[in-house]
This record gives sequence, structure tokens and C-alpha cells, in this order.
Amino acid sequence: MGHDMAAQKGYLDFDLYLSREGDRYFAEVRGSPAGPAEKALVRFPFGTDLLETTRLALENAVIRARLKNELRGGPVSSDEKILQQFGAGVFRAVFQETLSVATKFASSLDMVRDKAEEIDGLRLKLHVEPPELAMLPWEFMFDNSLRDDDAYLCLRYRSPLVRFLDVAGPHTTLQIDGPLRILGMVSNPGVPGWEKLDTEAERERIETALKGVPPGTVDFKWVPGGSPDDLFDFIQEGSWHIFHFIGHGGVDEYIDEEGQTRTRGFVVMQDGHGGAVKVYGSRLGVMLQGNGSLRLAVLNCCDGARGAFSSAGAALVSWDLPMVVAMQFPISNDAAADFAGRFYKSIVSGQSVERALTTTRQFMRSRSNLEWGIPVLFSRSGSSLLFQVESRDSEGPVSPQAVPTQQAGGNALAREELRRLFS
Repeated sequence: MGHDMAAQKGYLDFDLYLSREGDRYFAEVRGSPAGPAEKALVRFPFGTDLLETTRLALENAVIRARLKNELRGGPVSSDEKILQQFGAGVFRAVFQETLSVATKFASSLDMVRDKAEEIDGLRLKLHVEPPELAMLPWEFMFDNSLRDDDAYLCLRYRSPLVRFLDVAGPHTTLQIDGPLRILGMVSNPGVPGWEKLDTEAERERIETALKGVPPGTVDFKWVPGGSPDDLFDFIQEGSWHIFHFIGHGGVDEYIDEEGQTRTRGFVVMQDGHGGAVKVYGSRLGVMLQGNGSLRLAVLNCCDGARGAFSSAGAALVSWDLPMVVAMQFPISNDAAADFAGRFYKSIVSGQSVERALTTTRQFMRSRSNLEWGIPVLFSRSGSSLLFQVESRDSEGPVSPQAVPTQQAGGNALAREELRRLFS
């Protein structure tokens, strides 16, 4: 596992803030290799009253492209053109037509190219304050000037995109020493009207991806059950670095005290009686927060990133997780399995999370026209997240398995409080 690790050079950051004043949007570069740039007006190619319609049209295009199962390598489909036009319009508005941003971006890319032997690329740290802009799929930004059907920024190692959240709290030290400890959880209760998930395919891809690693480098276990209690009990049993959830997710709308419509994201777990229960992102954050070694959560479920700030993925970052990968659109069983297998294979080979996600996008792109853009990376960390995995031969080989939960008496009060929250 050493050859890829040595190749890691790190990223320079391009800190871009998008804000709103009245009915106008502004962009500001607060940090970049070429320096900052003052706030400037951005003219997006859509009106604020059309944003929800725009997002829905983009989601439908992704779903239609999946259902058509069009082969890669042919002419660009009408559905992909919708995504390309959106991505090109957003990229042009922010990175080409907003002069102060465009100048710093071009100069920063030049500096990265000049330091190619020292730097992996330019990490786009996107801070999007207006909720209506944050819900858009920025991962499909497209540089039309390259005249290439694959000119999406997120498909290039030199320009990974991170949805950066400015939340209070310390920035956790990210690098760890192995073995890498991954806790997986599958929750697939029967929910009327919801597609039955092929969770076994995803489990198999993850386990296959980890079979080739040297003994003692990875410790992977599955939670023995799919309820909140099962997760809470098991996560207390050790220090975990990554939490991976396989299941359903969604978003609820509600009216706040001021009469405003709000949303909040959730994942679906089992209630212990054969039914389903919604676990909102903030409550999942409560459960995971007690494990101080956790660095990354992967929510491989539909809509885990929908709504940006109010999504389940963003909620976990607000509960002190340095990084979260979640899905902003419904994702097919095949794409979810492809994502999981390739992502962990890249992580354990020594790639940073940003680079591993780019590698995974490229792999997904070779098998599906547009589903590669569904994963979203949320972050609150100041640097790339790299798991420094060291072999511990005495600990034996990787063994993805569920270990029986120990009913420790010391956790009784905490479990009772958790049950109260979900009742």
C-alpha cells in the first residue's frame, strides 16, 4: 500500500463564497494561491423563481438517462445536454464572466500547473450561503471552453469540488495511523412505495475491494442489525474512523415558528418491530458524535445531500464530522455498488478522500453517463483527509463481519435517552 501513499502531494485551496443581497448574488474569493478577490456581482443564467424547477429538471434528466441505459462513447444524449448546459452556464457565470473571480481562478490554475510535481491540484472549496443555490448540483460544472464532452470539473484530479460548511467548533486533526477501522450498517426495512435495495451487491463490492489489502491494515465490521439501538450499542464498542450507511434516505418539509417552509434530511432505519423509522441527520449526529475518532461518514442512500444545509450529510458535518459523502439525487443499485467498491479500494490504496472520490467518479462515468455526479462531498476540515494506513500483522487479515453486541450496563442510561428521542 506504499506506492500510492508516496504520490500524495496535497491540494491548494480556492475558497469561493457565494452570497445573496436582496435579489442579487455575489461571489467572493477569500483565499487562493493567487490571493483573495473582493466581492463581485454574479449573473446566473436562471431566475431565483426558477431554481426549484431547474433542480427538478436536472434530477429528472439524471434519472431518465439511467433508465435509458445508454451506452457510453456514443453521441451526447439530450438528457446529458441538459446537465452540460446547466454546468456550463454556472461555470461561465462564476469562473469566466465574474472578472475578479475569473482572474484569480485562472492564475491559481496556472500556479498549480507550474507546481505539478509538488501539488495534486486546486481544491474548490465552495461556500454557498443562499439555500436555493446550495440545492443545485454544482458537481456538474462544465468547462465548455475545453470542447470536450468530459470537461466536467469534478472528473479531473486537478479540480475536486468540496461543499465547505462554516460551522463552529475545532478543526479536527485528520491524519490517523492504521489499522483503518470501518463500521458498516445496512438498514433495508420494507417501506410501501419505496424501491427494494440490493444491499447484498453493495456489501459484496465493499468486501471484495478490501480483500486484497495486507493483513492488519483494515478492520471492517457490520452493525448486527438495522435499528438506531443497534447502531448506538455497537458504535460504543470501539474507535471507528469511517461510518458507512446503506439504506434509504429522504427529506421532509415542515413549517417553522416564523411560518417559513424548511426541510430536514433523514435516513431510514428499522424500528425493531419490522417497520421503519426516520432518523434525522441531527439525531444521527448525536449517535456518531460520541466516537471521537470518526473522520468520515458515507451515506450511500438517496437524497442524503438534498437540500444542502438541511440535508442529513450536512447535519453530520455540523456535528463535528470532518467529512461526509452523501447522495444528492436518487441513485441506482448498480451505481451505489460501483461507488462503494471503487471508493474504498481507492481509500485503502492511500488516496485522499478528494482524490478517491474523483477516481470513483471516473469509474462510474465509464459505466453510467450521469450518476457519477450524484455523490457530494461535505467538509469542515482545513486540509485533505488522508488515512495513513499501517500494517499490523498481529491483528490478522481484513474480516468484514458483524460482531455480537455486548450489552454493557454502562450504556443503559444513554440507550434509554436515545429511545426517548425516537419515541
